[in-house]
Amino acid sequence: MNKCSSIFMLIGASGLVIFLGLPLLVSPISWGRMLGWTIPEQTDLASYFGRSLGGVALSIAIMGYLAAHDPWQYRFVFDLVILIGIFLIGVHTYGYIKKNQPVIENVEIILYALVSLLAWYLYPHQPA
Repeated sequence: MNKCSSIFMLIGASGLVIFLGLPLLVSPISWGRMLGWTIPEQTDLASYFGRSLGGVALSIAIMGYLAAHDPWQYRFVFDLVILIGIFLIGVHTYGYIKKNQPVIENVEIILYALVSLLAWYLYPHQPA
C-alpha cells in the first residue's frame, strides 16, 4: 500500500505545482480569467491573495514530495490533504449554492471529494 501512497503523493504534488501553485504565484489574475472568473477593475487585493495561495500550494506540494519519498514518516501530509479537501468541498459547495462561481469551480467539488477519499484510502501503514 505504501507504494500506492507514494505514487498518489507524487502525482498530487506535481498536479498542485503545475495547475495551482505556479500559475497563482506567477500570474493569479490571468489564471482566474482562464478559469472563467470575472476580473474586477481593481486587482491588487485579488492578485495578493492569489500569490499568497500560490505560495501556500507550493509549500503543501513540497511536503507532498517528501511524503512521496517516505509516506509513513510524513503521514500527517495525508491528514492535511483530507482536511484541506473537506474545507474546500464546503467553500465550493457554498459558491455553488450562491451561484457566484464559474462552472469549473463546481466541478472541483467532485475533485476535492475524490482526492480526500483517495488520501484516506491510501493512508500509509507502518512498514513491516
